[in-house]
Amino acid sequence: MTKILFTDKLDSCVERWRSAGMTVIGPVQRANSSVYDAVKSASELDLNLVLTDRSIKELFFPQSEPMLRYAITKAEINTDEFLPPSGPRIIFGARACDASGLAIDDPLFGWDYKDEYWFQRRNESVIVTIACTKADEFCMCTSLKLSPDSTKGSDILLRPLENNKGWQVEELTDRGREAFKSVADLLQEGSDPAAATVTVPEKFNADACAEWLKNPENFESRFWKEISARCIGCGSCTYLCPTCHCFDIQDEGGSFEGIRRKNWDSCSFALFTMHTSGHNPRSTQSARWRQRIMHKFNYFPGKFSANSCSGCGRCTRECPVDMGITETLQEISKLSQ
Repeated sequence: MTKILFTDKLDSCVERWRSAGMTVIGPVQRANSSVYDAVKSASELDLNLVLTDRSIKELFFPQSEPMLRYAITKAEINTDEFLPPSGPRIIFGARACDASGLAIDDPLFGWDYKDEYWFQRRNESVIVTIACTKADEFCMCTSLKLSPDSTKGSDILLRPLENNKGWQVEELTDRGREAFKSVADLLQEGSDPAAATVTVPEKFNADACAEWLKNPENFESRFWKEISARCIGCGSCTYLCPTCHCFDIQDEGGSFEGIRRKNWDSCSFALFTMHTSGHNPRSTQSARWRQRIMHKFNYFPGKFSANSCSGCGRCTRECPVDMGITETLQEISKLSQ
């Protein structure tokens, strides 16, 4: 027998979690865009989306975040650190690619320096994913050796029932089990069959691409200029990506007081590598696009043994000039044959 959460019990679950002091977050529609945001009832959740427009990353790595306030006096420099909001939260209805993105970035944020902002949010969050029973032409998780029901980064996996009246509940971590203890009486034992996960065809050969990218002879290939000709350097692919993690730190204020702030940045931007001297080692859009691909599928896996991509497809789905990682890796696959 399997634990079943029926859809007509979900609102009671949300109420129970909120009463226990947890913030409940899920996919919702906000201002003509689908995002992860806090909800007060299950009716606000949009669980039928293939994928939200915005990724789950923003809940753990905000687009802009204050780090400290500083004040300079004649005698000393005073600083007061900003700490991220604390408190338990449950993120209900995430997709496997978004949860996988968090797990991919965990080693990066805990590498030579442990980012407490990231890990506080990670440790206080329960990720409840729903296995995908539908996809679109941009989905590519299987090309990255993941799947529509991957458990990577997830605490609870829900498998939709064939009758669409609920989900089979798979408890994956102690954190997930603890969160679902409070709603145990709302779950039922049952043998209702789960719907089949969607079939996502492989779009490229990731192993072949990795070998091509490792070859030093391909670094200066004219391929990079050809494949990136349409790129306008807007950075939307970076900002929508669940694994991109580059940021800049700026002091905002006057000469004697202000706030030090961490802001998202992107290797797609010309200023990203601009030196004070005026020299830019990646002065062309083709060099910046090469860096993006090299980082995700060569440098990052070389250090952390995982591609910096979870296959969500947002980079292609939302690109204003209809290009993205998928097209690039498909072409590299052909070159490597």
